[in-house]
Amino acid sequence: GNQFHRNTVGIHIEGSNRVLIEHNELRSNGWGIRLMASSIDNMIARNDFIGNSIAVTTNSRSSFSTFNENYWSEYSGYDLDNDGYGDVPFRPVGIFSLVVERNPPALVLMRSLLVDVLDMAERLIPTLTPETLVDKRPAMEPIS
Repeated sequence: GNQFHRNTVGIHIEGSNRVLIEHNELRSNGWGIRLMASSIDNMIARNDFIGNSIAVTTNSRSSFSTFNENYWSEYSGYDLDNDGYGDVPFRPVGIFSLVVERNPPALVLMRSLLVDVLDMAERLIPTLTPETLVDKRPAMEPIS
């Protein structure tokens, strides 16, 4: 039930295992969550990610943590069965966040056309972002 507003990093998860992060609001942060590869079996569920520059980033191609039923302000899916959850999974880690994680000076390109093109290409053909970092049931409305 915490609120993380206008921080550089809302939540930094490193070397943490089996932690439940639930019912928080992460709003207008630079990074909503930085999830490092040394963290295993964490559950990030029913949180609101609203207006963060980068919702989630990681330093690994694989992740052993789970995202479930979070609200993502940048989610543009649909809910045909009206159950309140998107019918299309949401991938919160964009290719630009992986580039910045490996090369921090690239952050200067934030909000540029190049970044928009990279993210669009990754959404169409998701090959570089971690397949395991997916919210299979993104909430259509904010939780809190």
